[in-house]
Amino acid sequence: MAPTRPTRDPADTSLRAQVYESLRQALTAGRFRPGQKLTFRFVADALGVSLTPVREALRRLVAESAFEMQPNRSVRVPPMTRAKVLELRDIRMAVEGLAAEKAAANATRQQVAALRRTALEIAAARSRGDSATDREKVREFHFALYSIAEQPTLMRLIEGLWLQTGPYMNLLYPDFVSRPRGPQMRARVMRALQAHDAPAARAEIEDDIRQTLTYVADLADEQGNIRPAPPLASKPRGTFRATASLELH
Repeated sequence: MAPTRPTRDPADTSLRAQVYESLRQALTAGRFRPGQKLTFRFVADALGVSLTPVREALRRLVAESAFEMQPNRSVRVPPMTRAKVLELRDIRMAVEGLAAEKAAANATRQQVAALRRTALEIAAARSRGDSATDREKVREFHFALYSIAEQPTLMRLIEGLWLQTGPYMNLLYPDFVSRPRGPQMRARVMRALQAHDAPAARAEIEDDIRQTLTYVADLADEQGNIRPAPPLASKPRGTFRATASLELH
């Protein structure tokens, strides 16, 4: 008689998935800064869970290039170079432009209305200087747009790319986001979706990514390195907590 495999408690499996998804959302929404270090214990305490699901989630994210493993049960958001940002820029332009093109062919009036509500929430957050909500809503706008394409494999590629570039959203504040181009781009994207104008939707998203990540790349120093976050110990406690706040999804 073959030995039976131990079954995993469904609740335990669900918790592991929630921890993993929480960290993915935090990364893509720019809640962590480039070069920032996180201990396993900090993440576990922030999410109110044990170390086991945190350890598994962080190891998965290391494998996806979202974190680098460090000594003493800690991980680091990878520092970035100008060359790497430009590589990711070109890949994102290709895949997200394709998603926007596909979305324009499918978009319904209700989906465009939902995007418009999110765009208004971005504007409201930006006007009150709430950068955390601003970044969350920018992520929400883009992923809602790409989901309209109904291309799950393409969406997984996009999510993996955002894991690597999400932490660099912090570098867009306040100078880059104060420009009027963001609201104007979102308005043009929504008009393209309403008109089912696939080339226009693709061109808008490609141009948005080109401008955003070129700005980040141009922050590099003479050696081509983009400034990392200050060491964790030197950051005021309140600032760190605001930057890396986590919640279980």
